[in-house]
Amino acid sequence: MDNAAFHRSQKTKKLIESVSCQLIFLPTYALDLNPIEKFLANMKRWVKNQINQFDTLYEAITVFFQIPFSF
Repeated sequence: MDNAAFHRSQKTKKLIESVSCQLIFLPTYALDLNPIEKFLANMKRWVKNQINQFDTLYEAITVFFQIPFSF
């Protein structure tokens, strides 16, 4: 889990351990283990390569989210 406050609560810990699972926390900032960082890196790379085709950054990002991806 990441270090969100609700992940560190006693209630969360009890719920997870009640089904015989163990909590394992990510390091404070684990870029390589954070899926959103990989997604954002792909998005930024795509926008950088395609930005000249659009009038605004907003338009480029809108088109990015309309493309079906299989990461």
